[in-house]
Amino acid sequence: MTRHTASLLLALLLMSGAGSVRAQQALVRWAYGPLARPGDAAFVVEGGAIHTASGPFGTRGPCVYLIEGDRVFRSADGNWSRGDCAYLLDGNGLVHASGPLCARGTCALVADGPAVFRSDGAFCSKAEAAFLIEGNAVFLADGAFARKGDAVLVIEGELSPAALLVILAAL
Repeated sequence: MTRHTASLLLALLLMSGAGSVRAQQALVRWAYGPLARPGDAAFVVEGGAIHTASGPFGTRGPCVYLIEGDRVFRSADGNWSRGDCAYLLDGNGLVHASGPLCARGTCALVADGPAVFRSDGAFCSKAEAAFLIEGNAVFLADGAFARKGDAVLVIEGELSPAALLVILAAL
């Protein structure tokens, strides 16, 4: 094998490996009716960034949230620049936060199995049900027992629970 051929093979090997190191991506679509009929794209989640999306193919729009560990920041400029803190991830709940140092506020949402409840106060007490997750579909929910309503979102790909809670809090 000549030196040129070895260099070419090495370059091809590196380029093919670079494609598999891509960030994990999920597409979140609007959904309609009790059967969760998918509609246009609503959000694209890449790694720790949540982008708005549009159209049937999920054209990625500006970045709106950045997830870094247990902190969620608003995007300062739509291009992955970190702005002020929006939420803190606290166990199975999502807490409002503010400022650059993520000062803790009141609880926003609490996940309890497949149900997601609105929450009150600093101790994340469950209030009324907001959403019910079944498979890859998210439905509106009502009451203390999370009675299922119409679908609002359909998830395509792997989506972290943290990213899903942030998207649901934004609805």
